[in-house]
Amino acid sequence: MNQRPKGVWTYKSPVNAIAEEAKKRQRQKQELLAAARAKRAERPLLNRDRYPNLYAKWLAGKERGYTKQPKCPVCREAVLHWDEPAHQCEGFKPMFPTADPEERRAKWEARREMIREAKRNGTFFSEDEDDLSGYEDEPEDDWCDEDDGDPMWE
Repeated sequence: MNQRPKGVWTYKSPVNAIAEEAKKRQRQKQELLAAARAKRAERPLLNRDRYPNLYAKWLAGKERGYTKQPKCPVCREAVLHWDEPAHQCEGFKPMFPTADPEERRAKWEARREMIREAKRNGTFFSEDEDDLSGYEDEPEDDWCDEDDGDPMWE
């Protein structure tokens, strides 16, 4: 019995030119994509790229004559200028200083009690929370006792 040695080629298929050309094109496309990604990573991200929906609304408003720059939808403080680098938002900032509902309720009740006390004493309530030294009640002038031509006066 005649056996050929293992690992020796007995037939080699011809090179497929179409497949080799496709592989070459694929490598070129991959290189171009890698170069484009590197170039894109080098340039800074702009606000118009980061907030495309706000930019579209702003452009629509600009056509109608409204050109106010919008604010960041998260922190509501930073004004978004479109050609500047993207806004680095610190995150959500609550509108009210205390988020605890019980603490807010207690402050509200204390404020209401100060107003009631001021009304009982006959003083006006001062907008300053710490200062309840309002003005004493002054007698009102009867400024509406005469007919000055107002059709609703009676």
